[in-house]
Amino acid sequence: MYNKLKRLIGGLFFVLFLAFYIIVVIAIAYGVLPGTSQGVQLLFMFVAGTIWVIPGAFIIKWLAK
Repeated sequence: MYNKLKRLIGGLFFVLFLAFYIIVVIAIAYGVLPGTSQGVQLLFMFVAGTIWVIPGAFIIKWLAK
């Protein structure tokens, strides 16, 4: 039972983390990026789109234990 509860809590935490992360990234993008070049916008989107993997990997690793 503990393993199922752990997976449920971890899964919910992961979804909530992603929702919060997406909201923060969108707020930063709307606040900072409108006056920048397309290259800077592309770089920001690339970095913001891949950086969530680091905390996500820790959550998934914790769930796998």
